[in-house]
Amino acid sequence: MRKGLVELDWKQIDKYNDEDITYFLFAEGKSIDAICKIRNLDRTTVQNHVIEGKIKYRFLAKSKNSKEFFKTISKAGKGDKIEVLKSLNNDNKAKLIEFIRRNYKDMYSKDKESAIWILGEIGDINGLDILMKASVHKFVNVRRMAVSAMGKLQNPKCEIALIRALEDENAQVVMYAIKALQKINSIKAKEKILNIKDTTSKEYLKKAALSYIETIENGDRVVNNLQEGETLNI
Repeated sequence: MRKGLVELDWKQIDKYNDEDITYFLFAEGKSIDAICKIRNLDRTTVQNHVIEGKIKYRFLAKSKNSKEFFKTISKAGKGDKIEVLKSLNNDNKAKLIEFIRRNYKDMYSKDKESAIWILGEIGDINGLDILMKASVHKFVNVRRMAVSAMGKLQNPKCEIALIRALEDENAQVVMYAIKALQKINSIKAKEKILNIKDTTSKEYLKKAALSYIETIENGDRVVNNLQEGETLNI
């Protein structure tokens, strides 16, 4: 069965939860009463499963392709976006990422912001090339969201782009870069972040820098303690 971008394969039924199975039976045209008998569930439970399925899959079911799906979720509220992206299977995630990669350069800035946010929520490294381009975009909102998205990836491959973002003219971009570098325990960024701490007049930047320094120094202490322990055991 296929409904929009929702594709059901009963041969892989083990990968679906109870709510999904009930909803898919409903989507195939089975009545509530029939589903109650098939699944041996009471009517209230079946109705709740169907409602949950409609909420979970409504954007996918209404979209014929990745372009329509992207437009639909771009207009949705933040909570809905998060729930929809959580429910995506690997195939639809890959298609959405590929759509963004192919079309990013021709998007308006608002669509680029949506695309970047989506890539960050999906958290797939295959979207990193787009995030790196976006991190040097002329509009600050695009840069800020790109750096924030790289922080969600928590991947060392983002390090060079994030260190470059420490020199951004916008303080919020710099703050997101510091937080992202803290997540990947970047040692290379230490000197620049120390300089930011000592020169900035913005308290939130100092706070972010101090938090980064504390994380790095704690990591150094752990390494030193391990090395000392190994020395004592020799």
